[in-house]
Amino acid sequence: MKSSSTSFVLALLGIALFIVTCTKDKDSETADREALTRRITKDINADSLRADVTWLQGMGTRFALAMNHRDVAAAIAGKLKAMGYANASLDSFQIDRMYGDVRYIQWQYNVVASIEGSKMPDSVCIVGAHYDDNLKTGNPFDIVPGANDNASGVAAMLEIARVMTKNNFHPQSTIKFMAFGAEELGLYGSIDYAAKAYENGEKIRMMLNNDMIAFEPGTDPSAWNVVIKDYDNSHGLREEAEKMCTDYTSLGHVYDNTYNQQSDSYPFSLKGYKAIFFFAEVMDPGYHSLDDLVTNCNFDYSAEIVKISCALLVYDN
Repeated sequence: MKSSSTSFVLALLGIALFIVTCTKDKDSETADREALTRRITKDINADSLRADVTWLQGMGTRFALAMNHRDVAAAIAGKLKAMGYANASLDSFQIDRMYGDVRYIQWQYNVVASIEGSKMPDSVCIVGAHYDDNLKTGNPFDIVPGANDNASGVAAMLEIARVMTKNNFHPQSTIKFMAFGAEELGLYGSIDYAAKAYENGEKIRMMLNNDMIAFEPGTDPSAWNVVIKDYDNSHGLREEAEKMCTDYTSLGHVYDNTYNQQSDSYPFSLKGYKAIFFFAEVMDPGYHSLDDLVTNCNFDYSAEIVKISCALLVYDN
């Protein structure tokens, strides 16, 4: 019969071995997550972003009230389908809006595609951007290039969708890729979707919004920064984004909540969902003008910003 002291020592040794084993397993799991995140984020490509922004600019106008507004949404859904997202679809909503002296009662469209989560399909992460644009002067019904605002954000969403399929990524939670309509007229698309999600009890873990992320005139990458905006309920998510920025990009980060209510993350925050908003540090002088062109965008800079959203979606998923 073993003495009580011997049994106590053996029990302590067993506990210590269990702790060491668990620690090693956790360290190994963390290393695996980091390696996967680094591999996928490295596939974010500046030339691919340039191609998507050029394609969107080439549509002529993406003004929400223009006759082609449904065609624009359908084309974005078509691009997602061509990547392998067979569930890409249009989610319609109606607006009633005066513009000039004309009243427009119109159907508008959000674009939605998704990868279903393998373990928690009812837990949802959204990466989104608005696809419409407007002009301060001129006729937006004819032409609105909108390269930085906000073809750059839509290109970010498309690029993340592309690298996830390329790497055969299977998230634990569902990831939704979204392009919102009629943002420039009053955040109509994101207001509608956030309201529907709330009413349906959708469990949205995070909403990542990219808006105007391609203007950076500086030629020294070591001086480039991204602005990360948050809301009262998403400080922790913003801090996690700052860590992803440091770990997986060459960018510095700036915390500035100026104008955080003027893009598609805001309606999600109002419904209690954790949302953050990525924005270029330097304000684009071509904002809402015919000078908002591909030729004025910095896609190496934009690619670094896109890596942050991608890393957030991969690392904890």
